[in-house]
Amino acid sequence: MQMLTSTTPSPSLTSCNCSVPSANLVDLCGMEPVWRVLIFLAPLCPICQNMSFDLRQLEKDFAGEPVEFVGVFPNPSTTEDQIATFQQTYGLDMNMGKDTAHWAEALGARWTPEVFVLDEADSVVYQGRINDRYFAPGKRRSKTKRRDLDGALRDCLAGRDVAKPFTDAVGCPIEGVRLTAPQD
Repeated sequence: MQMLTSTTPSPSLTSCNCSVPSANLVDLCGMEPVWRVLIFLAPLCPICQNMSFDLRQLEKDFAGEPVEFVGVFPNPSTTEDQIATFQQTYGLDMNMGKDTAHWAEALGARWTPEVFVLDEADSVVYQGRINDRYFAPGKRRSKTKRRDLDGALRDCLAGRDVAKPFTDAVGCPIEGVRLTAPQD
């Protein structure tokens, strides 16, 4: 498990410091991914726990492709032990770490799980859910109809614009994020 840190909060992953002062995600991964998938997670969120099986399948489906999955834990109360246990329990191979660089804030993430796909210029090309299994907190379909993240990555790899670049994520709120507009 690597710590995700940065000297300045920024959505640019090239400034990511992964416990080594000059390291970035390329150093961490050993390859230059064209598409980076940041997945905001919370170890105690039941939707994150259930969706981890889909994430494991996505890791397998895109193995060998220029895609890098990174699990980011934005809640300050999450411990490194919880992250390690989550990764081991659900058999995820992706790099994971605490969001000490404030990526969730920089990108506007509000939920766990919520996904951001970034291109090689670190521009967001997809934001939203992994798939449509959950349509409301605690309410899920027996069978997934839309595999949104899978479709977005396939569009990216084929050189197409993402057909649906934004979907509504359903999950547990990120600690400290205001979910409603302030009232006058």
